[in-house]
Amino acid sequence: MKAAPPPQNPVRMHFGELLLQNGRVTYTDNFIKPNYTAHLVAIKGTVGAFGTDSTTSAPVDVAANLEGNGPISIKGSVNPLIEKPALDLTATAHDIELTNLTPYSAKYAGYPITKGKLNVDLHYQLTNDQLQANNHIFIDQLTFGDHVDNDTATKLPVKLAISLLKNTRGQIDVNLPVSGSLSNPEFSVGGLIWRAVLNLIAKAVTSPFSLLANAFGGSGGEDLGYVEFAPGSYQLTDAQQKKLDTVVKMLTEKPSIRLDLIGRVDPAKDTPGLRDAYVDRLVRQQKLKDVIGQGESVDPMSVKVDQAEYEKYLTRAYKAADFKKPRNLVGLQKTLPEADMKQALADHAPADDNALRALAQQRAQAVRQYLDGKIDSSRMFVVASKLDAKGIEDKGATTRVDFGLQ
Repeated sequence: MKAAPPPQNPVRMHFGELLLQNGRVTYTDNFIKPNYTAHLVAIKGTVGAFGTDSTTSAPVDVAANLEGNGPISIKGSVNPLIEKPALDLTATAHDIELTNLTPYSAKYAGYPITKGKLNVDLHYQLTNDQLQANNHIFIDQLTFGDHVDNDTATKLPVKLAISLLKNTRGQIDVNLPVSGSLSNPEFSVGGLIWRAVLNLIAKAVTSPFSLLANAFGGSGGEDLGYVEFAPGSYQLTDAQQKKLDTVVKMLTEKPSIRLDLIGRVDPAKDTPGLRDAYVDRLVRQQKLKDVIGQGESVDPMSVKVDQAEYEKYLTRAYKAADFKKPRNLVGLQKTLPEADMKQALADHAPADDNALRALAQQRAQAVRQYLDGKIDSSRMFVVASKLDAKGIEDKGATTRVDFGLQ
């Protein structure tokens, strides 16, 4: 079938400047069920001249009220009657009751809205049937009702995402860029915006620390999702404590969020790490005996052994260790090189699965202990440890404590 030829004399139209006074417009989105309808009332302002032959866009300066809500202001330019309509508009709207948007929230989020107000600052550009828009959205006290089962709703934990996005005052402040083509028969501005909202929710759920890092002074986003430990150790470094301080700040701003602590080990790194830590502990214990013998009171963890005295205390540790040692022809213990003594002690270190499990638990407890007093203990949960490095895809150390948000 051949396409019908274009009309020989297409309709030509031209409108002079329009003066709007006490106008009313009804907008209905038929692609959402139940349909969403909004009424613009008390419309006033001006729209410049435009027509089918216009080469320049008409200036727009319009104010209105969304019926039952607050004021709306629209400014910019439009050229609606040319072959491919164009517009460049900014709009603001305040005190919009979100309960009216329940058709969208039920369809895309799976929850009706029972409370909340919306303020928006929008910038929309349409060129060659392509819409580019930025939506600065400020939402106050958004509250959902009971879950609604439907095939179009996201399976993501929406309420968790909203809790992540809210500040301590129950407010959400985000920018949502959207784009779409008017040539799509199912084009819907409301649908575009809600899909952008769902993308934001997906990011909040799948990469919460990346989403929140910039707002709370984190470096690199995802690195706030864990703290690292040296292989074989459960001691927090100053850098990791600083990272935890940022997490504290974040959780203070998100009072409804709970924190899971997942202690982890990487056997490939922590097994030799445990052996090295065991030898180091035995050597420090030997020096500690000398320090205590001199009448000093000292924290065992603060004892340091410098290189000049290391072999002396290593030898003592080796001799004190309770395992069979090589002897010479007359039955005396052989004098071994430093490396051999260290290896012999390491070979007898407790570094089996039980030791790895204990290390993972000690790491989680070290984090919990640091956070005690900074975060309500009822918001922290030490969950089952992970005894391998499976699933770690970031560039961080695999000897760590992972965080989860609930």
